[in-house]
Amino acid sequence: MIVVDNAGSDRAVVERFGARLIEPGKNLGYAGGCNRGASESTGDVLVFLNPDTVVDPGALGRLAETLDDPSIGIAMARLRLLEQPELLNSGGNVVHLTGLAWAGAYEQPAESVSELRDVPYASGAALAIRKERFWELGGFTPELFMYHEDLELSWRARLRGLRVVVNPEADVYHDYEFGRNPAKHYLLERNRLIFVLTAYPARLLVPVAPVLLAGELALTFLALGQGWIGPKAAGWGWHGRHGRWLHRHRRETMSHKRVATHEMARFLTPVLDPKMIQLPRLGLANALMSAYWDAMRRVV
Repeated sequence: MIVVDNAGSDRAVVERFGARLIEPGKNLGYAGGCNRGASESTGDVLVFLNPDTVVDPGALGRLAETLDDPSIGIAMARLRLLEQPELLNSGGNVVHLTGLAWAGAYEQPAESVSELRDVPYASGAALAIRKERFWELGGFTPELFMYHEDLELSWRARLRGLRVVVNPEADVYHDYEFGRNPAKHYLLERNRLIFVLTAYPARLLVPVAPVLLAGELALTFLALGQGWIGPKAAGWGWHGRHGRWLHRHRRETMSHKRVATHEMARFLTPVLDPKMIQLPRLGLANALMSAYWDAMRRVV
């Protein structure tokens, strides 16, 4: 067991559990911290866990065993809410056409996920991947710092033709709180655009472009109304300053592509319905988006 101290853990607590403590001396973010821990590991399988998770006995072994199937690249645990363990935190995460992403099946009965199944992407709160495969896919992107690093890794696995699954026999309990991080809006918006611009093949990016532009307009009005237009604008500014990196990162991501674009498109949803946040009523918008995407998927 390895604990990476992103300038905040208690050494005595870590040592009491017999973990190996790594202290980089600064906050590398979740992506960079996970990479640092993985580089120090000696096992064949890596399991990444958020610090606010509690693991069911035997769950990590069962999660690792899922990877015995060579068609599976990444396996996530069935994430239950720590304070309401009968309910799900995530039964597999969801990604929208615009790159917006959220915990799927949030607050649904845990037993609704009762068999191994494919998911759009795995939650980084508790996922397993073979160490060799992790580095083959490039690891987590440190520039993301936190948020969307799990989506990006899962997407690369799918570009390779590998499955991403949830295993209901591996339960992990998550002390989940959506609004905990005050810098969340900036990171989510910046990283969402990084993902879309660098991970969508051109044949997918073209039909998504009108939806992406409409989404940007809607999110701008939402940010103005809710008071986070500053972080939103800062995300745009980051992209303006890092054009070369974005181009290079896109080229690296596309180098993993082994499957047809329409295979990737089926893991995107046109329906925006995250259950952990309040949004304006989107019934008509979701209906129009679904009709548009049904037509576009035929030509992707």
